[in-house]
Amino acid sequence: MNKPLFTACLALALAACDGARTPPRAGAPAPQAMRPPAPPDAGPRTELAAAAPPPAPPPDPLALAHEDPESWTPEAGDHLEKARHLREEGDVAAALLEVRRELADAPADEEALLALTRLAPRVGERALAALAYERLAALRPEDPFPLMQRSRLLLALGDAKGAVEAGEEALLRDPENAETYQALGRAHLAAGEPLRAITRLQQAVELAPEHGYALNNLGYAYLQVNDDARALEVLTRAAELLPEVAYVQNNLGVALERAGRTDEARAAYLAAMDLAPAYVKAQLNVARLGQLASVSGRLPAEGAGLRGVPREPQVDGAFDAAQ
Repeated sequence: MNKPLFTACLALALAACDGARTPPRAGAPAPQAMRPPAPPDAGPRTELAAAAPPPAPPPDPLALAHEDPESWTPEAGDHLEKARHLREEGDVAAALLEVRRELADAPADEEALLALTRLAPRVGERALAALAYERLAALRPEDPFPLMQRSRLLLALGDAKGAVEAGEEALLRDPENAETYQALGRAHLAAGEPLRAITRLQQAVELAPEHGYALNNLGYAYLQVNDDARALEVLTRAAELLPEVAYVQNNLGVALERAGRTDEARAAYLAAMDLAPAYVKAQLNVARLGQLASVSGRLPAEGAGLRGVPREPQVDGAFDAAQ
């Protein structure tokens, strides 16, 4: 072989061997497999909280559960029939319990609700009766009677605002019912709103001119705003229509006294005492006039009261035939 050619081939072979052994360049790391990121620490495992049960409905304030509900069956007896029997025997409290048990079975039983409205006030449960009238009003959306009666009961319970609200709702159902205006007028008087009371009571008298109780209450409202002339006019009519009602006679006496007609006022007070001997306001009015007469020698139209006797005539509040 030609020596120069042999030398060149040998050099090429050595260079190829050196290239195969050359390490990779610095700064070019070999690729590595990517590890998935570690999941966040969720802490100790906990059981899922059980879903809270829905709240129980509030108990029905009118209903009374059976003493042994598991053993009771409809064949065990008619609660309303039992209530009628107990009422006839004079056991009103037990009759009321039976009516309430009927309402536990049938909350919308109108007969039971009406029975409750009659029985509950007789044992001092006026609040129950007011609730029963509220339910009846919902069951009879066009009937003003339940709301009118509810207004009266709320007034007796001292809830003048509630009485006004019930009366206004009753008025929406029947704007031509004198009793509704009468009940609403009384509610306004109790709420300290005599001018509104006068408006409602005037409407009652327009619808029922012979409504003695509405006339009495209208006269009382006029006295509250010191419209004594009108008070005397309507109370005179009220006393003619209700000659047997003591507080009407007493209120007439107050109007007469304010008008300076003290002899007639004393006669009206005495008439009230004859009708109701224990009627304290009439007694105080007679005593005041008597003591003033003993000092002055006559019955004055006005004057300062004496010791132990109120200076002002004692007028009575608003009433109606339901009281």
